[in-house]
Formats: sequence, structure tokens, C-alpha cells
Amino acid sequence: MRTYSLSANIANGFAEGAQYIVTPNAQKAIHNIVNDFQAGIHSFTIIGSYGTGKSSFLLALESDLKRIGKKPFLIDSKVLLKASDLEIKNIVGDYTELSTLLLRSLNVESTTNSVLDELKSYYNKCQKQGKFLLIVIDEFGKVLEHAAKNNPEKELYFMQKLAEFVNVPSRQILLLTTLHQNFSAYAKGLTEVQVNEWKKVKGRFKEVTFVEPIEQLLHLAAKQMQGNKRTEIPACAKSLYELAPTTDYYNLYTIS
Repeated sequence: MRTYSLSANIANGFAEGAQYIVTPNAQKAIHNIVNDFQAGIHSFTIIGSYGTGKSSFLLALESDLKRIGKKPFLIDSKVLLKASDLEIKNIVGDYTELSTLLLRSLNVESTTNSVLDELKSYYNKCQKQGKFLLIVIDEFGKVLEHAAKNNPEKELYFMQKLAEFVNVPSRQILLLTTLHQNFSAYAKGLTEVQVNEWKKVKGRFKEVTFVEPIEQLLHLAAKQMQGNKRTEIPACAKSLYELAPTTDYYNLYTIS
């Protein structure tokens, strides 16, 4: 029996038997990330609305970099990795300080050193082991919402220093975050000075637009249904199909 998941969670990984269908949007996103990384930009914000597949995209990339599948979904690991191995820190965003989430991921409960010093130490350890360090922060909007309401100056300064550490071109490290809307949209309620600092931090992260047209989502659903011989098409499906283009829900001629 085929099972379905309404959403992906980077902390849990791909479900057993899960499939990932690479779309033109996903191909464009990974192309931009790889090109910018090779140019020296290592911090990214992937922006897309709910349900567009950002988390699944991250899991597919992780699978490729770990060389799990017989065939890569998005890229050959050698395109991005110079190191022989990979270390991944998957963080699911929450309404708390980014520094706290990072310490938890590094398995550091309390420290006399700064969080960035702990990260530097961890990165150096990865380098000695021949590992590329990938840090993924899904649901990054929760972190930004918390930052806007709680000591924004301190939180923004930490985010800035984190991005600056990651963005050193010679470092074998990549930071990927996901948002449901533009970085600036989370700056509600801030003063003019704070908004200017917010924009400054935003500039440290390269934005990658992740948008799947409704036609593409319908096409993906159709491909899944084609592979399931037990799927029964309701009698009303033809009527709905003919009605959809008249309401501008989708265009019959854009799906192939």
C-alpha cells in the first residue's frame, strides 16, 4: 500500500519508500546555490510559501551529498564537496534564540566560550576529519519572529556574525535556511534603526526563490496517481477538469 505524508521534517529524514520528483524550480534553486557557493557565498535563505516542497528539497540535497541513492536527485556530490565526507546539522526552527538552537545542535549545553567560538571549534574538528559542514535551519521564520520581539539588536548581531563566519570563501561550510516569506517581512514592529540593521543582516544571506506553480503541483499529483494502479478516478473528475480552466484555477495547455 502506498503511503503519503502531508509535510516533510528535516529532523526525521525521508520516510521509507519516499519518492522525490525533481521539478524545474528545484533544478533552478540548486543551480543558483552551487554557482553562488563557488563564487564565495555560503549563506542562503530559501523562500517559498507553505507546501511548495522546501523541506523535501533539503532532504533530497542531503541524500545527494551523503551519496545515499544509486542516482542523485539534484547534483553529484563532487560538484559541491571538496571534502571526502559530510557532517550535517539539521535544525528545526523554534521561537527561541538562534544561538540556543545552534548550541543544542552542537551538543553543547553550557559553555564559557561564545557560541561562535564553539562553532569554530566544531568546524575545525570537521576539517581535521576531512568533512564538509552543512548547517540547515528549516522554519527559520520562527527564529526571526522571536528575534523581532526579543532583544532584536543582540539577535541580529549574532545572525550577522554567524553569516560572516560561514561566508568566508575558503571555508568548506554551507548554511541553508528556509522562510515562508521575504526576510524583511519579519521585521514588523521594529524601529527605523532596527529595520536598517535587519536589512543589513538580510544582505548577508543570498535569497533563493522557491516557487512551484499550481500547474506543476497538479502535474506532480498526476504522476503519483499514474504509478498507483489502484487509484480510482471519481466520476466527477471530468467535470472538475473541464471547469478548472474556466475559473482560471489552471491552464489546460500548461500541463504536459
